[in-house]
Amino acid sequence: MLSLNNAIKLKAKAPLLLHSFTLPTTKITLVFRSVSTPLNETALSLNTTTPNTIPFFPSPFLSCRAAMTTAACVQVKEQIELTETEKKIFDRLLNTLRHFNLQTQLRVAGGWVRDKLLGKECYDIDIALDNMLGSEFVDKVQEYLSTTGEVAQGLAVIPSNPEQSKHLETARMRLFDLWIDFVNLRCEDYSENSRIPTMKFGTAEDDAYRRDLTINSLFYNINTNLVEDFTKRGLEDLKFGRIVTPLPPKATFLDDPLRVLRAIRFGARFDFTLDEELKKAAACDDVKTALAAKISRERIGTEIDLMISGNQPVKAIDYVCDLTLFWVVFSLPPKVEPAVSEECYRLSAAYLDASWKLIQLIGCSNFGDEQRRLCLYSALFLPLRSAAYKDRKDKKIPVVNYIFRDSLKRKASDADTVMNIHKSLEKFLSLIPSLLSNEDIQLTEVDWGREFDDVPFTSKLRVLTGFLLREIKDFWRVALLISTLLYPTGTECSQDIIDKHFQLDKRKNIFVSVDNAIVKLGLEEVWDLKPLVNGKDIMNVLQLKVGGPLVREWQQKALSWQLAHPSGTAEECLDWMKETHSKRIKME
Repeated sequence: MLSLNNAIKLKAKAPLLLHSFTLPTTKITLVFRSVSTPLNETALSLNTTTPNTIPFFPSPFLSCRAAMTTAACVQVKEQIELTETEKKIFDRLLNTLRHFNLQTQLRVAGGWVRDKLLGKECYDIDIALDNMLGSEFVDKVQEYLSTTGEVAQGLAVIPSNPEQSKHLETARMRLFDLWIDFVNLRCEDYSENSRIPTMKFGTAEDDAYRRDLTINSLFYNINTNLVEDFTKRGLEDLKFGRIVTPLPPKATFLDDPLRVLRAIRFGARFDFTLDEELKKAAACDDVKTALAAKISRERIGTEIDLMISGNQPVKAIDYVCDLTLFWVVFSLPPKVEPAVSEECYRLSAAYLDASWKLIQLIGCSNFGDEQRRLCLYSALFLPLRSAAYKDRKDKKIPVVNYIFRDSLKRKASDADTVMNIHKSLEKFLSLIPSLLSNEDIQLTEVDWGREFDDVPFTSKLRVLTGFLLREIKDFWRVALLISTLLYPTGTECSQDIIDKHFQLDKRKNIFVSVDNAIVKLGLEEVWDLKPLVNGKDIMNVLQLKVGGPLVREWQQKALSWQLAHPSGTAEECLDWMKETHSKRIKME
């Protein structure tokens, strides 16, 4: 296998630096041919309205031709435009260099450069230093600011953790309400018998080639105000929407396997094309093994959460499936019952796709960010909702809980919410026919509990719907959306349904009709309904000296009466309780 060090030696050493020349008024297209990719061209359209200084990138294969249009696939800015806050931050950093007479080159690295060239705002500023550690420079900045009367708002040092592929110490400080990360440029040496490199200071070119993707390998040199493309293809790949690694992809991924997920996330986010060699490397067994063994589950979970929360979650998960990474990422516990089919991930992807499209059809404004995110997780894990395993204490645990808490290391509330949504589906499915027809409820085999035995038949729809919504609170619309994918009861995802695209227009109509029915019943925020009677009132009616299960049972009964009688008063509720309790005593 080609090592990272040897791979770098094969690359041309001359960086692609930003220089300038003067042109008269015109519109031109610059075409770049890179030494490393001689068959590809990068076109950069430039407009000038007066004689002007135009940035360009010298290359042995550079040609310049006048044109009135461009053939660019992605709109890339000619130069980086700084916000007022960014100007203030960079000014303080440059003043630190002058104050201490430092010869350090300050370069903003990675995503900030990419996003600014794409015309997007970015608040994630990572600065690479060529001759000192981040912590050393942060100390200098802090010392300089103290001479001006300014104070850094926060300081932190995040140590390196090579075992988890975090090879660099990172220093952080807060300037003008933005967190800035500082790291040194790096060069790595790998011994034959170790996957953990020896770190040392490197050049900007060394660092660029060790970035995850070429579009993330660009630098903005704060000292010179120039964009630097040391891989000689970062700008080209950004222009043509390509996801490519600076070095051979397998070596890049084995160095830090999390880069596989980052490549997927950026490919989906920007709708860029994954390089074919990159896809082959990502799907190979060596890389999948390294991803499972070398990367912490927290880091994997963070990448997946960014995909699900992003603008193209379906595309991202489709990439995960296509590259056979689904079960590596969403790992299962041993001895799952019922057994999960190896092909189950296809159903998961189909449900995710259907729910995402249904959200768009219904209208994104009906769902907050957190509702949308957990709706997509609920759909993704829908085929696993009945699967469970036994823990060390022989307790039965849902597989979905394991995936959230162990495979992805997400917060417990995410697992609880998704499991509550799954748990509510059976009840929702039993209510949908009556909510659609506005007729008396036809109870199915769903066990609603004893507290509903005394509810009048004509009020049961409102009561049962109210209790269900109180269980899942403001995620009830999420549960309703997922329920429509399973409606009518017993409908499971099949190839026929997938081929018909879930008949999403019909499911949208079901959602809207049920939603309207729930609003008409006055249950839209029923979980905020304050009970008419409290535990003390109930104890007085039952003539009890201490609380217990009986009081809790009657609290539910009282709430059922309240839902059945929306205009009822506390006094009327207590009278009903006394009468019902008296009848029960006589019967016993």
